[in-house]
Amino acid sequence: MDIGGCLGTAALAALDWVFPLRCASCDAPGESPFCGVCAETLIALPPGCPVCGAPADDEVLAALRPRRCLHCRQRAPPFAQASAPYLHGGALAEAIHRLKYERREDLARPLGLLFEACARPRADVLAPVPLHLSRLRERGFDQAALLASEAGKRFALPVEHLLLRVRPTGQQVGRDRVARERNVRDAFAVRGHVMARRICLLDDVLTTGATASAAAQALLAAGAARVEVRTLARAP
Repeated sequence: MDIGGCLGTAALAALDWVFPLRCASCDAPGESPFCGVCAETLIALPPGCPVCGAPADDEVLAALRPRRCLHCRQRAPPFAQASAPYLHGGALAEAIHRLKYERREDLARPLGLLFEACARPRADVLAPVPLHLSRLRERGFDQAALLASEAGKRFALPVEHLLLRVRPTGQQVGRDRVARERNVRDAFAVRGHVMARRICLLDDVLTTGATASAAAQALLAAGAARVEVRTLARAP
């Protein structure tokens, strides 16, 4: 190992000594991203829709014969495929909440390890789904950007900030699918070179896919060749 590598390893070891590993959900020391108790609450995303990732009622049939969900059959989303390693719930939901609403940006690094359980996208670049500037000022950081940085290490892909959220959209929580789609319609604009590029959007949770669809539509309208989506969690 070269001197730089040795110094890097020593620095990481020192950080682990000063800031010992803790569970991202309950702060139990010594284990990361989750302690044994919290890890038991993680549920791998079961087989389902090959497009949006929505879990199917019959997991066995879905695994043997993947079929698009009713919504994707009625109106296919603009993105080619969305995937997440786990369902949203339990310790993972708690850790994501802490990351976003309790100013725990330090949790992005351990949570990013979970992308190792997610299929590598067929993409040239990762692009975080951005916050609006007003929300960024309020929160102080963009959790999607932090997660994209960690996902880039796992997928061996560069990260570029290719989108702007051009108007505040407010919380999506509590809105039905139609209201979510209306809320984020035309909310994104492209800020970088996307022509003929394959892009993977990165975010924390995929629920109905309304936000991801609006972001993907902006990229495709600007000439992107293909858009995929990866998130830490998928709503059941």
